[in-house]
Amino acid sequence: METKITGTVNSVIYYNEANNYAIISLDVNIKDMKLAQAQEKLLTKTLSVLCYIDRKPLVGEEFAFFGEFVTDKRYGLQFKARAFERFNERTQGGVIAFLSSGFFPGVGKRTATKIYEALGPDCLNLIEVDRAVLDRVPGLNARQKTTIYENLTSYQSNRRALVDLLNIGLTVRASLKIIKKLGYSAAATIRENPYSLIELAEGFGFKRADRIAMTLGIAPDSEIRVRALIRYVLNTQLFASGDVYMSEEDLYHKVSAALGSDYFRDDLKKMLRSLAQENKIYYDAEHGDVSEIALYRAEVLLAEKTRQFLSRTMKTDYSESDIAAVINAVMEKNAIEYTEKQKEAIAAALSSAFVIITGGPGTGKSTIIKAIIDCLDMLAPEENIREKIALLAPTGKAAKRLREVTGHPAVTIHKYLGYEGGSIYRYGPNNKVEAKVAIIDEFSMVDVLLAARLFSAFADDVRIVLVGDADQLPSVSPGDVLQDMIICQRIPTVRLDKIHRQAETSSIVSLAHAINRGSIPYNVLKNNTFFRLPDDKVVGATCDIVAKAMAKGMNLIRDIQVLVPMYKGPLGINAINAAMQERFNPLRSGEIKHYNRAFRVNDKVIQLVNRSEKRVMNGDVGQIVSLKEEDGEYAGLTVAFESGNVDYALDELEDLAHAYAISIHKAQGSEFDLVIVLFSNQHYIMLKRKLIYTSVTRAKKYLIMLGNIQALHYGTSRVETKRKTRLSKRINSATGMELLPEFEDVEMVNLSPYDFLDLEK
Repeated sequence: METKITGTVNSVIYYNEANNYAIISLDVNIKDMKLAQAQEKLLTKTLSVLCYIDRKPLVGEEFAFFGEFVTDKRYGLQFKARAFERFNERTQGGVIAFLSSGFFPGVGKRTATKIYEALGPDCLNLIEVDRAVLDRVPGLNARQKTTIYENLTSYQSNRRALVDLLNIGLTVRASLKIIKKLGYSAAATIRENPYSLIELAEGFGFKRADRIAMTLGIAPDSEIRVRALIRYVLNTQLFASGDVYMSEEDLYHKVSAALGSDYFRDDLKKMLRSLAQENKIYYDAEHGDVSEIALYRAEVLLAEKTRQFLSRTMKTDYSESDIAAVINAVMEKNAIEYTEKQKEAIAAALSSAFVIITGGPGTGKSTIIKAIIDCLDMLAPEENIREKIALLAPTGKAAKRLREVTGHPAVTIHKYLGYEGGSIYRYGPNNKVEAKVAIIDEFSMVDVLLAARLFSAFADDVRIVLVGDADQLPSVSPGDVLQDMIICQRIPTVRLDKIHRQAETSSIVSLAHAINRGSIPYNVLKNNTFFRLPDDKVVGATCDIVAKAMAKGMNLIRDIQVLVPMYKGPLGINAINAAMQERFNPLRSGEIKHYNRAFRVNDKVIQLVNRSEKRVMNGDVGQIVSLKEEDGEYAGLTVAFESGNVDYALDELEDLAHAYAISIHKAQGSEFDLVIVLFSNQHYIMLKRKLIYTSVTRAKKYLIMLGNIQALHYGTSRVETKRKTRLSKRINSATGMELLPEFEDVEMVNLSPYDFLDLEK
């Protein structure tokens, strides 16, 4: 139950101007009868209050704080405030303290006293209403009058706006951020349409905005709610499925289900047309399809750029015989023998403007990338071609592996494009990159939005080589770009189908290829790859295997990864993470509780969203190295990633999740010495061939599968449904399409990680 306390500020222990966080020493008014139930907790009348506040408090100011008592191990009883009310802007001491503070440069206590004596207790309101009243104060110069009036009206407007937003139910911190964006009329804007918070405030998804809307009395079937719901349903569906569009019929049923009643189809069509006119969505009424506007534009742009690159005539100073000779020279230099298919792939990359190289594990894709770079260097030594080759990958780990294999600098696509957060990139259609050759590895992971951004940044004369395993899972975000580009049959494609000698004896590679064919080797139970266990034994066995691996020198953060198909359930990611945390990082000192999770020093964690300003990206795995305290309260934590240490404030913890166990999608682009994959009939909804194939190919040295072998057979027999995309059709369009003049930075509706993770808010 929320408690109210009142009192006077006797000192400000701590104040952070960057985020308005304060720790105040308050002389509590123990005569307040509403505080009677808490009086027995107070040993003295002085209490530390922790809160976010509109400005630095002043000694002598009187407040009411609303919140709860908390007990800190070091500092004892404190009060954690959710909201506040300032009382004494009419008392002489309060007015003088306020006017002589740093808010009014050039006004000291003597001048402030004159103002109070001349205008009385209501002086602040009088000044705000009529600046001319300052003429009645003796000794004030024109600059002082201007400073007092302008700063006071600004402060009063800000204070009223803040109180209004607090009354709506926002936190002080969120309110201050929104006031900066919307100004003093912020509360009126939010009351009129609470769903505007989705685009105004980071981390505000539909669910949070909807809770506020319901408290404000917005009708469940009101137009503003249904419009927001349409975009939320559309985005969550596209994000969950990976489709680029969904049918109007499916959208109708899902919106009706969310509303709890059938919605009028004509009204839905009307809203879809309205949202399309506002460029919030793309609505194809003729075919009955709906997409987010950003996805539609990205797919159109990517198709047109692909058509442009394919229409070029490749001009080179070398012949087919030159290419054959240089391939032989590179083989001799690197003491390696390429297969005929590998030679074909290398030659295609050297002679074509645009080529795709695809193949499974062990077929030598990385070897070919190094060969292409070496061959280009020999074919054009005078051009310093190495400096003009962009070697790219979707993830930091994949880029690092490329650097190790090729000896050539490699970076992530985001870093190469100068990603600065949100939808901001330094490079794009109006600021091209300088690469003459672009080789992109693990291209199956690249979604349609990122692919469109990348292609739009290439100059017209760039040579493009896409490398990836088309049989792996497609990108986490919408699109099936690699598969679509292969299916269109316009781009020269070489499929590597021979496992090279070093991988022929690998049980992991053999199993992966068998799964890709839809079969399970007969010896999977005999070669210590799969261990049959009932569901109630899987968690314990997983922890035991990890413990043994660690005892043999493996690192839990770097070398070992447990992969699970889904988040929920007794054998879901959340449950496995909780069990492994308890086993390998039990509570020894402190922890930060965050909803239904607890973060501790040494925890293995994963980043859930891109944060370029912190130099950390979605999928990066790290380890918590410290919990940050501010005057006895936990204020955040620090995670060590490969790129360096990253600090997180409390309200940024939704960016993190535990990573002892992660989803198979999150593991794409990474490899681990030991991979443990769990199988249960509880996972049956998610179990499909590409998912299992991708999980197996994450293992470098050791692969262990635990659980129900029937679940493995079941998943291997199920082939994923092709994602709903139109990229292949657009590339093959005979008439062409309207090429967007520039790549518009239209983001999908703001979705919090909590809209997808099984976390309680």
